Amino acid sequence: MREKILIAISDNTLSNLLVKELKQDDYDVSAVSNGKDALDTMRSLKPDLLLIDLVLPEISGYDVLHEKSYDKLITKIPIIIISNSGMPIDMKRMLSTPIVKEYIIKAHIEPEEVIKKIANVFNRNYLSSKNIKMENKAKGKKILWVEDDKLLSTILSRKLESSGFILMKANNGDEAFSLLSKDIPDIIILDVLLPGINGFDVLQKIKADERLRKIPVIMLSNMSKQSDIEKGKSLGAQKFIVKAAASLDEIIKEVEKLLI
Repeated sequence: MREKILIAISDNTLSNLLVKELKQDDYDVSAVSNGKDALDTMRSLKPDLLLIDLVLPEISGYDVLHEKSYDKLITKIPIIIISNSGMPIDMKRMLSTPIVKEYIIKAHIEPEEVIKKIANVFNRNYLSSKNIKMENKAKGKKILWVEDDKLLSTILSRKLESSGFILMKANNGDEAFSLLSKDIPDIIILDVLLPGINGFDVLQKIKADERLRKIPVIMLSNMSKQSDIEKGKSLGAQKFIVKAAASLDEIIKEVEKLLI
């Protein structure tokens, strides 16, 4: 029987990434974005583990944990806490409670590390052999990653670098072209919604430049309309990936396919 996990995180980008990764590892995953839904879902679902952010709308994570402690139906559900606070006193206080299994600082979060910690809670073996295979193909390959979402940028950047890629990072189109004037990457990952010049215009300029036009481009965006996908491909993108529909491993797999 698959272990049931409830994720209570208000940040949709992080929540979606964790849901995708956990489902790939055959967990039964549900996600909510506020404290009230966290309590209601815990009472109805009775998950085997709660992964909760302490900062939640409607009812805070602290209050969820307080109410949970007095409800006999859910009080024993194990918890992994995610928090912006790295204060030792907060961590020590939370970890002194037996049902709190881990305390993760949000700024340092890496989905693969979260999956490992969850596997430890359930005494599962976590083998990341797929990353070993990736490293051989990725080693020394340069990626220009153009993205202004700080959280996603941090998470995916770590994943790409740990897989063996050399990362060139830009927050907008101007920074991207500044980097491209000095170096030629093996592939470009490009967001559509960027400050200043948008991703479509960046792509069009890349494909119009004789020096850059042969670089494969993956567009990575929250825009999921078929017309947007078709526009990206018509401008020369080899792949258009919708952020909410892809896990980190799926994104890296698509990068690998274009580099083989």
